[in-house]
Amino acid sequence: MQRHRSLSRRGFLKAGGATAAGVAVLGLAGVAVPGGEHYGEIVGDERPGVLTEKEFAVLILAVDSLIGQAGDLPSTRETRTAARIDRELSLVGGQLLEDMKASLLYLEYRPLLGGGLTRFTKMAPGERLGLLTELQHSGDVLERSIYAGIRFMAVFFFYTDPRAWAHMGYGGPLVSPKFFPGGNRIENLGAPA
Repeated sequence: MQRHRSLSRRGFLKAGGATAAGVAVLGLAGVAVPGGEHYGEIVGDERPGVLTEKEFAVLILAVDSLIGQAGDLPSTRETRTAARIDRELSLVGGQLLEDMKASLLYLEYRPLLGGGLTRFTKMAPGERLGLLTELQHSGDVLERSIYAGIRFMAVFFFYTDPRAWAHMGYGGPLVSPKFFPGGNRIENLGAPA
């Protein structure tokens, strides 16, 4: 039976600190660790509620990579999947929010841990999907958990958009939905800024 390396919360924080120190050293050494000006380009007109612009940009690209574009399905940008996840995190907060923030930052800097000289948000789309697949099949339970948590949120919020229902063979609810002002549906988001 194969033993999987498990990382405690304290170990995760130590690893995160070591990663941050390594990124700082690379930055001081002049290695290609570009600034964060590209995050605004990824985010566009959307404004996150509880995630930082960097975290939100990572989430947008992770969602795009995990869902992809198939046939006549709306895009993840059209369904505002990342914005709905951010809205849900603003409603529940607490440990789920902190874990998602840590997961998104880990995902952003994970390529550097593997010896790469770029971040998740600077990778080509195929490379991002490859990294996510690597996390999915990792021997590290923490990496698999990060993948599973982000994927669950992406799939859940994408496929709860009524435009995606026909693709799943779902005809919709038998009872007309009522607007709930505290919810996380696309109607609750308002227009992008």
